[in-house]
Amino acid sequence: MVSTNIYLARHGETEYNRRNKIQGRGIDVALNRTGRQQAEAIAQHLKGLEMERIFSSSLKRSRETAEIVARTHELKVKSYADLDEMNFGILEGKPISEIELELQQLHQNWKSGELDYTFQNGESPRSVLKRAAGRIETLIERYPNTNLLFVLHGRLIRILLSHWLGYGLSAMDRVKHSNGALYHIRWDGRGFKSVYLNNTEHLVLTADNQH
Repeated sequence: MVSTNIYLARHGETEYNRRNKIQGRGIDVALNRTGRQQAEAIAQHLKGLEMERIFSSSLKRSRETAEIVARTHELKVKSYADLDEMNFGILEGKPISEIELELQQLHQNWKSGELDYTFQNGESPRSVLKRAAGRIETLIERYPNTNLLFVLHGRLIRILLSHWLGYGLSAMDRVKHSNGALYHIRWDGRGFKSVYLNNTEHLVLTADNQH
């Protein structure tokens, strides 16, 4: 029987996260000091596991987080553009406080089942799912009965888990996310089951260090 452990991590904090600005796929910034601490906390939390493969998106915040974890496991990170965050088009780079109406419009359309809806120059949930899930599911099939880590992005994690766990894309906001959070799901050859979601217990010391 197949039993593949898939760990997902959301990348550590960037200055765009700290300042509540949309990053998406087109904004490629590195981790800030807190983000690097969060990546180290992920590395320490996963240290006791025999992690066989570590994957990231092609974006700096994801790759940098993955590389910090990979050093602990003496592994190389394999990056794929298919695992990049959703492209939010003309909304990228803007403070969330300035585009609340636009974001509300996005979310209302998605919740009502309009899963091909997007803002100008952006991507839809359905297109993001197709590129990212296709890549990850291929890798899961290639490395059965192993422990795999994917360092990803907030909206992408919501899209993937809502699909894999049977919530449906229109309910993707049921999946909570935080910078540096961990998710553990298991593939048995027929379906995915969650072990834990949005685990942030390992980040407690990181938060304490900021005071």
